[in-house]
Amino acid sequence: MANSVLLVGADTLLGREVRDRYADAALSSRLQSATLEKDAAAVFAASEEEIEVVAAVDETMIDDAVAVITTNFATEALARVQEAAPIIDLTGALEEEPGAVVRAPAFESGPVESRIHIIPQPGAWLLAGFLNDLHEQHPVARSIVTLFEPASQSGRQAIDELQKQTVALLSFKSIPKTHYDAQLSFNLLPRTGEDSKINLADREARIHRELNALSKLHGAGLPVPSVRLVHAPTFHGYAASVWVEFTSRPNIANIVAKLKEAGVDVRDESLDPPTNTGSAGQSGYAVGAIEADRNHPAGAWFWLAADNFRLQADLTIEVLRELL
Repeated sequence: MANSVLLVGADTLLGREVRDRYADAALSSRLQSATLEKDAAAVFAASEEEIEVVAAVDETMIDDAVAVITTNFATEALARVQEAAPIIDLTGALEEEPGAVVRAPAFESGPVESRIHIIPQPGAWLLAGFLNDLHEQHPVARSIVTLFEPASQSGRQAIDELQKQTVALLSFKSIPKTHYDAQLSFNLLPRTGEDSKINLADREARIHRELNALSKLHGAGLPVPSVRLVHAPTFHGYAASVWVEFTSRPNIANIVAKLKEAGVDVRDESLDPPTNTGSAGQSGYAVGAIEADRNHPAGAWFWLAADNFRLQADLTIEVLRELL
């Protein structure tokens, strides 16, 4: 009888975060970690406390699973995983599969019956959560967002290349461009190079699709923001500059108070604005540098920061509790 939760991609950065949050959640089912590495029977995942063996995914693991969490996909493994128990997909690879549903329990009126549960891209979930917290008390007419994406969103190889680029530039040497096909270090990229392994336009499109889906889930119908995704020379954590137009002139002090009541980490004038590095390891999001727009009586500016992996991992555990 199936009695475990299978985590496919446990050796990824996102997989590690899911494993940590699963351990804190004290769920009844055992978590079985697996990798999609196919050239070896196992890989080693090291942490400060231990060295753990993460086995390559096999049929036995899939058959034993009451739910499957995926943080990455390989084409040859996709068919096997799809034949298994309910899937929680953090990659978006299954979004076009029949019956796939973008999940947000906070917006849903009841349990969702589906075999494929899509966890929103962290930037989409960050913006949906923020607009939800605003919209309930101060109706939003529209918003415009510049979203800054870190290297960690693209995995260890992207982090390694950013580090090597930084060292090479400081040493006046040629920089590696295998992953970005462009200089990211000390730079901002609205689009990566032609031969890049990262397609910002595709990621931006996914964020818009999921924001539309989340808006439809929301009872009040969240306004969908216009989003420009920019790759930033940072290792971890999202940041976002958000302009919001409300349906009437906003009371900034009242907005701050309501956000605090909702449990948001609000950095008011007495505190420094939030940073992407300061949000590492923190659940939810932080907001600061909240200012009225000098040129628009109904507009205001907000600065957001959040841990991209924690956003998805927390939502994954929430959906998993329902499935179990």
